Amino acid sequence: MGLFKDNRNAGKFIWNTIGMMCNAGTSFLLLIFVTRICGDFYAGIFALGFANAQLMLTIGRYGMRAYQATDIKEVIPFPTYFLSRIITCISMLLVSFFYILWSGYTITKAIIVFSICIIKMSDAIEDIFHGLFQQLGRIDLAGKYLTYRNVITVLSFIVVLAVTKDLILTCIVTGILSIGACIWLNVPTAKSMAPIRPVFHKEELKTLFISCFPLFIGSFLALYINNVPRYMIDQYLTENIQAFFSILFMPAFVINLFSEFIFKPMLTDIAIKWDENRIGNFMKYIFRLLFGILIITIVVVTGGYFFGSQILSLVYGVDLLGYRRELILLLVSGGFSACVYLLFHVLTAMRKQQVLLAGYTVTALFITLLGPMFVKQYAMFGAAVLCIIANIILVLFFSLMLMSAILKKRKENEI
Repeated sequence: MGLFKDNRNAGKFIWNTIGMMCNAGTSFLLLIFVTRICGDFYAGIFALGFANAQLMLTIGRYGMRAYQATDIKEVIPFPTYFLSRIITCISMLLVSFFYILWSGYTITKAIIVFSICIIKMSDAIEDIFHGLFQQLGRIDLAGKYLTYRNVITVLSFIVVLAVTKDLILTCIVTGILSIGACIWLNVPTAKSMAPIRPVFHKEELKTLFISCFPLFIGSFLALYINNVPRYMIDQYLTENIQAFFSILFMPAFVINLFSEFIFKPMLTDIAIKWDENRIGNFMKYIFRLLFGILIITIVVVTGGYFFGSQILSLVYGVDLLGYRRELILLLVSGGFSACVYLLFHVLTAMRKQQVLLAGYTVTALFITLLGPMFVKQYAMFGAAVLCIIANIILVLFFSLMLMSAILKKRKENEI
């Protein structure tokens, strides 16, 4: 398999942008309809279920996308990637099932949370195909199919919920349709690029799982860190507060979303520059991307300060006017989170994924210990403060690791 020559075509970036917008907007739209049709209480359950499903999705993806997309020498063949994804998806469902049992949810809450996990599993399935498309320079295909599949998922959810008013049935039906759409859209195209069959090669599979293990743990801990405030709210506050927090958290995704538009299509180029020892160009890429995140954050935070609470109250049909300071904290946290996400992928492209594990582990322990105190004493404000503390710690740690790796590379080049 060779890289397509038109990898820099602007149309590919446009489709990639549209795809990520649809993917990021899915949770935003679904929560709107659940809140308006089913009320605050079920919206809180749905929000917690979606957060849990995102955490389980890190098991399904196993941090493999960045590794696969930057596997420019094709060390691992696609049939091995494909088999690994079957293993991780089964593991995703099993862990979700046992976590729900351990949590002691009611039957209704348990079914909703598990069904949302099935919906998100379609993200894990398609991600392995989209990694192949990106590896071959066809990120536009990934963007197209991501768009189509998310449109099918959202429309299915909205129609079934509007007709039945039954959140459980809606989640089950949407999960089945989403996985079906994922297979229908991606498999025919992927077949023209690589053999679509699971092949067991012990050493290749072992290499893949070991190489991506730090990425998996890093991704898992990253989502866990973001979810700690929600878990604390679930434990100490109410379902209604859970819904309000999730609504206020939504605009922070805007910063991550627009940041991804800038840097995700560039991952392969970043890996090539690092591999070819073009350190000057490599650093210019990173600084430009960080500056882009800063500008986006300033714009979003400014808009959020003046109009955020009013717009969210209008869209979701709940009163959020008294939560402006929490919204601003979450938006600033979103800016730091975008920097973390960028540095995560840069360090992965540099094959320095081992250092990610230390940063996420220390931060996860720190936030878990602080969580109960902050949320019990300061309620939703404490949850927002937890978010920003966690992301600041990660930005500082990953920045130090990045600069250390660059200095080491420069010394090696001089020698």
